[in-house]
Amino acid sequence: MPIPTSSPDAAPRRLLRDVVFEKMLAAIVDGALEPGERLNDDELVKWLGVSRTPVREAIAQLHTYGLVEIEANRFTKVAARDDVVYAEAAQFLAGLHTLAREWGTSNLDASTRKTILGSLSTARKQLAAHDLEGPGALLDVQGELAKASGNALFVGTEEPLRIRVNFLRPREADAYDWEALVAVADELAEAIKS
Repeated sequence: MPIPTSSPDAAPRRLLRDVVFEKMLAAIVDGALEPGERLNDDELVKWLGVSRTPVREAIAQLHTYGLVEIEANRFTKVAARDDVVYAEAAQFLAGLHTLAREWGTSNLDASTRKTILGSLSTARKQLAAHDLEGPGALLDVQGELAKASGNALFVGTEEPLRIRVNFLRPREADAYDWEALVAVADELAEAIKS
């Protein structure tokens, strides 16, 4: 019997740990799993419908992203928000995003440029409306520029840090200088257009 060939439109297979990681990450970022909440393997296995191994692998990856705290034989929990850690991470990410602007804008094709400008326009509107999703959306646009750099090491450093900053960022509208963020979005749009 000949071996069947896969259809060209078949989606690539994904590792279960990656699927579990994405579900847990989404639950942490959207607040379903709250800062400081203990993570019980048995509850997570039941919730996600998978074995313990992909759950443990996902937790290990979330730990490297700084979103989960692990104390051997004591606890595993969602990391607490910490202003000092946020400030340090945000400062480092700002430096990476300066490189992303430089390296990424020079590699943009017309289609990617248009897509990024569309995302940036949406982020700018959110920032102008003082929408708390705006700062995260602006960070994600800069993450797209990092991807456009074509440098895998750079992307691998920027993405976990961006996710960490997004998790740690303030959740109160008066914590932001909205006009300064709008100015950053405008400067970024000009850099992308040129």
